Amino acid sequence: MRIKSVEAIPLEIPFSPFGKDGGTSKGWAGNKWQKLSVLLIRVETQSGLVGWGEAFSYNCIRPLKAVVEDMIAPTVIDRDASDIGAINLDLQKGMHLWGRYGITVFALSGLDIALWDIAGKAAGKPVFELLGGRSRSLIEGYASLFRYGDADIVGDRAQAALDQGYRVLKLHEVSVPPLKAAREVAGPDIPITVDTNCPWQFEEAAQVIEEMKAYDPYWIEEPLFPPEDFEGLAKLQKLTGVPLAAGENACTAMEFRKMFQAGAVTYAQPSVTKVGGITEFLKTIEQAKQFGVTVMPHSPYFGTGYLATLHLLASVVPDGWAERFFLTVEACLYGDLIEPDANGCFRVPDGPGLGMEPDPDVIRDYRMKNL
Repeated sequence: MRIKSVEAIPLEIPFSPFGKDGGTSKGWAGNKWQKLSVLLIRVETQSGLVGWGEAFSYNCIRPLKAVVEDMIAPTVIDRDASDIGAINLDLQKGMHLWGRYGITVFALSGLDIALWDIAGKAAGKPVFELLGGRSRSLIEGYASLFRYGDADIVGDRAQAALDQGYRVLKLHEVSVPPLKAAREVAGPDIPITVDTNCPWQFEEAAQVIEEMKAYDPYWIEEPLFPPEDFEGLAKLQKLTGVPLAAGENACTAMEFRKMFQAGAVTYAQPSVTKVGGITEFLKTIEQAKQFGVTVMPHSPYFGTGYLATLHLLASVVPDGWAERFFLTVEACLYGDLIEPDANGCFRVPDGPGLGMEPDPDVIRDYRMKNL
């Protein structure tokens, strides 16, 4: 089952974040964020099997595509597609000169997911069966709201999410009033997590988290910069008594091991499109078990990374939630699979491999030109 080709397919799909802000949101480097970037990775074997992966690509899709095409593809052509672990390790070794964080590992993650898709298709089984079997077919999701910076908007969006059936909320806020507004809408029994995206040094983080405690955050996510300040996170968690979460910026299981050894978090958040794919995600889960850390995947995706996360949640993360950006997309690669049911739950696809093929019409219509 030799690899015949590896293709990087960049997509941009417009979205609206359900907000009162005119349908735009702050992105990176001062840009307005109005389109989802999705870098699909299509791997075909000499026997004709096709696997699909996704590499994390928000605002880095151009260099990421180059890594896939110029660094990864030439290395893996004619390799045995079923030798997933060896390919992953060889690429980590071969590309370590360019860093063990960021774009190189994102690209590796996308390839790894595609190889798992191929493995499932070759076996005629869904990926969750390859991982030991499915413990549930519906995954509880949580609405991951944008950062609005306005308590009234946050309260409005929190109510809209609850009206759609969600029973867990995530805010992306860095002050107390939006959390207070969400708690007033949600009541005392709805878990509300707060993702701050690495804004503070230790003293400021401690002060703000102490103020947030009155509104019972389920966890505070990535309160410190830099995100790999695991010693600081451990001290902060002990000082405030509030559970901390981190991991969306951690690449490879080795980085999570450092996090766990420091006692930095209560909740670990590996991202399958960043950590090194399904292979490294599985290693991270085993380490989390050793240290008594709960895994809650980072998964605000609408491509193949979303499918891979559902399979992991159905099998090896039986208590985790699925993160879903609270937005509407103009088109979806997987039809209504990304939509929650009336109870805020998501269906796990049970076809071979990752369970569902991306819509070729969406790929055709939203493929980025001249890239």
